[in-house]
Amino acid sequence: MKQSEKIKLFGSRDFSGNFDMSVKFIKQNYAPIFKALCYLIPLALIAAYFMPNLFRLYYDIGANRIPNTFNDGTELLGMLIAYPLLLIIMFVISLYTISYMALYVKTEDGVVNSSDVWRKVRSVALPVFGGSILFGIAFSLGYILCLIPGIIVAVYFGFYSYAYINEDLGIIDSFKRSVELVQNNWWITLGYTLAFSFIIGMAYIVFAIPLYIGMIGSMLQVEFLASGITFIIAMMIAFVGYIFLYPAFFMAMGVMYYSHRNKLEGVDMETEIDNIGTYGDSSNNSF
Repeated sequence: MKQSEKIKLFGSRDFSGNFDMSVKFIKQNYAPIFKALCYLIPLALIAAYFMPNLFRLYYDIGANRIPNTFNDGTELLGMLIAYPLLLIIMFVISLYTISYMALYVKTEDGVVNSSDVWRKVRSVALPVFGGSILFGIAFSLGYILCLIPGIIVAVYFGFYSYAYINEDLGIIDSFKRSVELVQNNWWITLGYTLAFSFIIGMAYIVFAIPLYIGMIGSMLQVEFLASGITFIIAMMIAFVGYIFLYPAFFMAMGVMYYSHRNKLEGVDMETEIDNIGTYGDSSNNSF
């Protein structure tokens, strides 16, 4: 189906301008992005199946018993399967959404071919994964020192994957680029990130309702709600909801990334039009 007129992502915008642009971009592009990412749902269902039954943990706590949820070796095995799957799902969602936007800005009509996006994802996955490890180490060190340094690091380095995928930089240069983009926009970036995190978190509550019911019911000693099948169904709903909402966050942050670039470089609409023709080119990124 043909999309609406292409949205010009490059442009100097304030907080409200970025917010409005994000809503507009999400409305226009959410469907094709989610359609491509819905193939991750089976992985989410598998992860939900192997998650240790936390409802039973609450049940034991409610009965004033020492929790034995993790005494069984199968529970530990489930954790080793479920959590890596969740990390893979989150990583792929972020890569696909950012790669989609990188190709979107180079199109003439705003229509992006899913196969081109997946090709882009494959070309950048390994280096960005390495960058994610560096990001995690930096954030963890900042968090250990104090919560505030961790937040500062997260905001300054938050656009490294956008810079790597969009600007053909190496990973280290992408971190430096992210700092450049945020340097004079730290507070607006933090506020914008918190605003969209809050909105998406509120929307996610709808999908998490079965989890809340299960936890409360388990603490009240309702055996049915502490059962394995009840927990698996609740987790499946929660994980699918996560896949449903997670791309919106990266689309919103992408809108701010292009705004920050425009402020720094003066990239205008004519420059964006000049990029048409490079759409679909393979990436030559280096670590």
